Amino acid sequence: MDYKGRLKRFQELLKKKGIDVAMFRDKYSFRYFTGVSWDPPALLIPAEGEPVIFAIEEEIPELQEKTWMTNFHPYRDVKVLINSVHKKVDNPVIGFNLDIDASALLYSMFEKIHAKRKVVDVHPLLMELRMFKEPEEVELIKKAGEIAAEGMRAAMKAIKPGVSEMDIAAEAEYAMRKAGAEDVFVYVNSGPPRVHARARNVKIRDYVLVDLMPSCEGYFYDFARTFILTKNPEREKALKTMEEVHRNFSSLAQVGKTFHRVEESIKEIYHKKGFSKEYLYGFGHGVGLRFEETPILTIVPGDRMKPVKPSMVVSVGHAPLSGPELGTVKIEDTYLITENGAERLGDFPLCPEI
Repeated sequence: MDYKGRLKRFQELLKKKGIDVAMFRDKYSFRYFTGVSWDPPALLIPAEGEPVIFAIEEEIPELQEKTWMTNFHPYRDVKVLINSVHKKVDNPVIGFNLDIDASALLYSMFEKIHAKRKVVDVHPLLMELRMFKEPEEVELIKKAGEIAAEGMRAAMKAIKPGVSEMDIAAEAEYAMRKAGAEDVFVYVNSGPPRVHARARNVKIRDYVLVDLMPSCEGYFYDFARTFILTKNPEREKALKTMEEVHRNFSSLAQVGKTFHRVEESIKEIYHKKGFSKEYLYGFGHGVGLRFEETPILTIVPGDRMKPVKPSMVVSVGHAPLSGPELGTVKIEDTYLITENGAERLGDFPLCPEI
């Protein structure tokens, strides 16, 4: 990974925006710049000069072995960490990374301590870099896809009469952990519509949706399949329509088009097949150090106007078809945008049979 190149490009963006320093307290950004997962993460990047890693004093030797960075600041009190920011420059404009799941408590503390200084969000600047994946990042996402496939195979073996959603989730997670996953997120649904379906201790019914998101060395793969257990023509038609979307995605994801236009083309496929009512907006999102990152087409409307560009990695099929009779069904997979369209980064069947 080109960690020094990432740092240089980000510092150039800081200077361009007139931001003196940026503080990162999330593990995704910390890993992006340092190459290390660490908890609690604390990284200060000045517009000029060396970045600073803040860490508990006795943890520094291990960090020194794992990262390319060399500038460490020990602390035993979080106030020392936060106050250290403004000492680096006079009257600074201070950046803080407000990721989608950033701690409101940490940000509130940060703002209060720096109340007399200008604090700005640097997340958009960071994502100008992270949206585009280096070849090494793509390879790790592919490896995460192989881990996801192991999890899906385990889930398929577990799908039997009398088992619960939780049983299936447990088998999938165990298989992925054994295959090398660091972080694992698992959704399972076999009942009424639930878009983000945490597994419950209820027996499966006539279909099962399994949604897996494992990471490999920090990088995620987003992957979902739906299994029909009792013949249902409408569900079968829905899955065939989703399969058609995936088969056509490479031609739909033309470089230069906005994601909104890609979405409209996908919606048209569902409309022609009679699924306009069941469609949820937001066909996908970026995938990388988070399983859902910029562009987030579901909950960040502004991202829908971003242009499709090479080296982006996105999920396709994030938005399920959902309705009272249908339940919630989907096929989701992870794609690399190329100059010639899009390449699915895994080869697991789109409609596997149990």
